[in-house]
Amino acid sequence: WFMGYSDNTNLTFLLTTLCDTASVYGPCAPAFGMKPWHPALQDAYDVLRGRKTVMEGYPLFETESKKDEEHPLEPYNVTAPRVIRAYDGQGKPCEKVSVQGRLTGGCLDILANLAGTKFDRVREFSDRCKGEGVLWFLESCDLTVFGMRRALWELAHAGWFDNASGFLIGRPYLMGQTMMGLDAYEAVLSPLREFGVPVLMDLDIGHLPPMMPVISGSYGRAELDGQALRLSMELS
Repeated sequence: WFMGYSDNTNLTFLLTTLCDTASVYGPCAPAFGMKPWHPALQDAYDVLRGRKTVMEGYPLFETESKKDEEHPLEPYNVTAPRVIRAYDGQGKPCEKVSVQGRLTGGCLDILANLAGTKFDRVREFSDRCKGEGVLWFLESCDLTVFGMRRALWELAHAGWFDNASGFLIGRPYLMGQTMMGLDAYEAVLSPLREFGVPVLMDLDIGHLPPMMPVISGSYGRAELDGQALRLSMELS
């Protein structure tokens, strides 16, 4: 297993799309030093040990960390309630979603820089997933809302999403940002509406902890009923 997130997308994503090898988009090694462990760390450990492949996410997330140089092992400071937003194939808000496909994705900041390079074999990967669809999980680090929209537009026009069955979008690190009337929701929906598939947003994926581990390369089924999320992943 290789597990990591953010810049580690260069490995987790390419292991899946180039090598047909599963990887885990999840916490990096230093997070396991916190005392006590948040349930997200236990989930990640259980995935690595082959003991868990179904995730439900977590009720609270962190908006301001208490970690610093003198307190590197502070646990997550989870204070904000998770609120998942779901949109149907027409981009309209909905309460229930069921979507499945071959999971892959990662940090949008990194993925946009891979498009068009010699490492871009997404079309070939997508062709291998014909009949299954690709269930994309995406999140961003330091992209502004305009940066997110540009990156998604670029990947869409590079053909990456032609076989998309749905999108699982993590909370952006710059959560709550609005620029010239554009917020993160419209920044994501505007380039993705054309694909006519469900979009789930503000999931426990990425830079605002806790993050549920996602197995890139697995066959995923995401089901949302109100705020109850279930993501099951099959290694097949």
